[in-house]
Amino acid sequence: MLVISGPPGVGKTTTAWQVFSRCTSEGLDPAMVDLDLLGAAWPVPASDPHQFGLKLQNLAAVWANYRAGGSRRLVVAAVVETLAEKQMLQSAVEADLLLCRLEASEKTLVERIHRRGRDAGGDLDKLIRRASELSALLSEQDVSDLVLETDGRAADEVAEVLLRSWLSH
Repeated sequence: MLVISGPPGVGKTTTAWQVFSRCTSEGLDPAMVDLDLLGAAWPVPASDPHQFGLKLQNLAAVWANYRAGGSRRLVVAAVVETLAEKQMLQSAVEADLLLCRLEASEKTLVERIHRRGRDAGGDLDKLIRRASELSALLSEQDVSDLVLETDGRAADEVAEVLLRSWLSH
């Protein structure tokens, strides 16, 4: 399993899709999951404000279905803040895990978040603050196996470096 982590706007999902596409082209039988979407449910329990428990349960079920369908490699876009979360992800799919943290400057994160056009007003401001805070936190508490800078790099270039690192892991 390859997990691509980082703050909002860094390019997790875009890079995951590029890696998935390359794996497909190379006959590597991939599947892809955006972990945030596996926790898109309401209401959010106070005991699990980021829905991480729900995401893990759904990931285990989805991966079992993907494997039954023939997938052998899993690409996951997710925010992984702690070693415990990394270990829980690995346990959920019972697979070796390579965790790559993507980095970008605050300016780049803000530009990309604006370009997505999904958030506005207070939600946009909140997401930009979260991206900045999370960028610093992930760097300080780094639990990744690999760190890649995305500033000034095309997603396909980042994906190529990441795929080669994953295949040699």
